[in-house]
Amino acid sequence: MEHKILIKKIFNEVINPGNCFHCGLCQGLSKNLFKMSNSDKGPTPILLRKSNKKDIPDLKKIVHSCPGRGFSFNFLSKKIKTKKKSKILGNYNSIYIGSSNSDLLRNKASSGGIIRSVLIELIKMKEVDYACILDEKKNKILDFDILVTNKLEKILNASQSIYQTTPLLHKLNKLNKKKRYVFVGLPEHIASIRSLKIKYPKDFEHIKYLISLYSGTNMYPGAISFYLRGNGIKNNKDIKKINWRYGEWPGKLRIILKNKKTLSLKKFYYNYLIPFFISKSCLITPDFTGELSDISIGDAWSPKLEGIGHGFSVIISRSKKIDLILRALGKKKINLEPIDQKKAISMHAHMIEFKKIGSYLRIEKLKKKGPVPLYDLKPKNISLLRRLIEFFIGLIILTASKNSVKSFFSFVNSNLLGFFFQILRQIWKKITKTTKRKGLNKIKFIKIKNERLREFSN
Repeated sequence: MEHKILIKKIFNEVINPGNCFHCGLCQGLSKNLFKMSNSDKGPTPILLRKSNKKDIPDLKKIVHSCPGRGFSFNFLSKKIKTKKKSKILGNYNSIYIGSSNSDLLRNKASSGGIIRSVLIELIKMKEVDYACILDEKKNKILDFDILVTNKLEKILNASQSIYQTTPLLHKLNKLNKKKRYVFVGLPEHIASIRSLKIKYPKDFEHIKYLISLYSGTNMYPGAISFYLRGNGIKNNKDIKKINWRYGEWPGKLRIILKNKKTLSLKKFYYNYLIPFFISKSCLITPDFTGELSDISIGDAWSPKLEGIGHGFSVIISRSKKIDLILRALGKKKINLEPIDQKKAISMHAHMIEFKKIGSYLRIEKLKKKGPVPLYDLKPKNISLLRRLIEFFIGLIILTASKNSVKSFFSFVNSNLLGFFFQILRQIWKKITKTTKRKGLNKIKFIKIKNERLREFSN
């Protein structure tokens, strides 16, 4: 009966209430029990067969490490030995702004080319046998899968940032435990693997390094179709090639159609798609920087760097071995400039605040309706003004996500929508800057004891 209880737990706490992070963990840790099924709300696990006693060990791992149930970040972070402590960025050793010295690497990347540089170096140094990184399937538009490779050319040409809910953990059970891997994922994927490595070290020691991208907002499938309709294109099948971050940093959305026509939109313009398609999963996690990774990498936003247009990344190292690799790369292959925590936070202050404070306000509201992810920290005090701001954010997302609203706006020219969205975004950031940044700088967290903390600490 234990297997039935575990299955019921997964459905009652995660899938049915809509807390799924679309990560593929269910499929990746079981033997033909779950399969990720596509939907307009992102890939979701479905049962392929009835569970039995033999499934219990796998189901325990899934229940333990499912991001839809939450993570005890404060507790788990203590399992990673670092020099400095931070409840905002996650514990760390050092922080840098960096970029590759290779024009080719930088142009292929979304920002500074650091992830590709680290992956290539790990393989060249024989620290790992394979890299696991998300890539678009060959000749299949908007169909992505985890690429497991040691071919440097494939790593170099792997897809850039992909702003669509996509499973990355669905092939964990296919990795050869006699080989060594470096895994690149979003914060929730990295947290799942880290929790597995801590709880079941022998079963997951083959995954040697964890690299996390910064991840603020992600979108459900349908965003590109919406964009195309705003340009008079009715079918995704008309797409020949898509790049989310094409050209000089910060890049632009570029879509080449089969009729050779090219559509493009500046990155900050195509962010207009977010309110219409934002995934619930990115609204209910406080982890923006990949706090349980060995190294976290994101865009280094600042007016000065954006003006240069060269492509820069903010890099958070949480591992001694990664520190050594970065220093080795820094001698010839990448530029590194040490920065302090305050500067790193300032580059993403609004999104960090959106996660660290906003997620708890959203969870606070959602828990009245049913199960929510559980975390072991929460903000001590949140001002009434900040709560009011969150109310308006929620109202905008709720309205924009309605099918009738999406249907109406899908026929509005995307360049026009992007232009107005950018103006509204700048106005909104100016209005809320004092409240949100002040709240972030003064924020204090209190510890929470709950079921998830007990599970991780036992």
